[in-house]
Amino acid sequence: MRKRSWIWWLTLMLALAGLALAQSADEEKQQEEPSVKAYLLVGDVYYSSGEYDAAMIAFRRALEKEPNNVYALYGLGRTQLKMHQFTSAIENLKRAIAIDGAYAPLYVALAQAYTDRYLYAEDKKAAEEFLDQALLILDDARRVDPNYHPTYNQRGLVYQYKGELDKAEQAFKKALELAPQDAVVRYNLAQVHLSQGRLDDALAMLAEGVELDPSSAQLQLLYGKVLAVKGKLPEAEQALAAAAELQPLNARNWLNLGQVHYLQGEYDEAVEALSKAIELDPLGYPEAYYYLGRAQLDAGRAEEARLNLTKAVKLAPDNADYHFWLAKALIAKGEREAAKAELERVLELAPDHASAKKELTDLR
Repeated sequence: MRKRSWIWWLTLMLALAGLALAQSADEEKQQEEPSVKAYLLVGDVYYSSGEYDAAMIAFRRALEKEPNNVYALYGLGRTQLKMHQFTSAIENLKRAIAIDGAYAPLYVALAQAYTDRYLYAEDKKAAEEFLDQALLILDDARRVDPNYHPTYNQRGLVYQYKGELDKAEQAFKKALELAPQDAVVRYNLAQVHLSQGRLDDALAMLAEGVELDPSSAQLQLLYGKVLAVKGKLPEAEQALAAAAELQPLNARNWLNLGQVHYLQGEYDEAVEALSKAIELDPLGYPEAYYYLGRAQLDAGRAEEARLNLTKAVKLAPDNADYHFWLAKALIAKGEREAAKAELERVLELAPDHASAKKELTDLR
């Protein structure tokens, strides 16, 4: 009997010990479970670094703990925009506004959602209603906080897409008035100036933007392109080299840098930059093959030029200049009949192409 009592007592003690350990583990687990604030912070970090799948998970975890957390809804909505999940983004942002209608960033994000729906629509004419909806939402944002400058920046973008450049300019200027140090607004205003044909104004705006944020590859790229158009090639090369260094996996940066090297007669450097552009995006930029072929032809490498100009023609068969310079490469190789065919094609595409007429007369 005493033996059975001892066994029962030992069993009870072991059970109580197990229960205590389980409770301790549960408490420890609860203590280790991240807070809503922690999930929001992690979501913001992932969002800023472009890891949108991870950001979405973090914001969803925050919402599981607090379903009406406005910032979690805001973060999730913005992340869904980046992933082109427009319907879900709009739904979450509207829900957040219903909870807290005094938070201006919600309205701007919602307006951006409608703007993006327009941008990614196949039928732009039918999608213009999304831009009108965005403007109405931005009116609400302005009433909530008349000094929140992203409201005016987004309004400028909407007007720009609507083709109302004067209104876009005024909106961007209002944004700059409220936030003079915002380089993104300067970039957007420069785009409007370019659309208006005001190259000098665009150049001045971009110069200020680059000074404010030299780490912006987008600013450096546009600044370099406008400098090149203005004939300021050494300055353009500097800006475009900075863009390529900041975003070495962006083919467009290398393409524009290669073009400027070519225009300066720096053929080896042009070949190197243009080859990188092609390596990064073999089918996206026929002009990369075109300028690469031009650089090789000018450097006396006719066969390589022929190969790359042929690729340019295949990617853009209706470009008369591509056919013309392919003809020049064929002439350099002594392939006169093939060159004649290319020149005849040039004149089909551009009947007034004087250089093609002269080359064809000389060949005949």
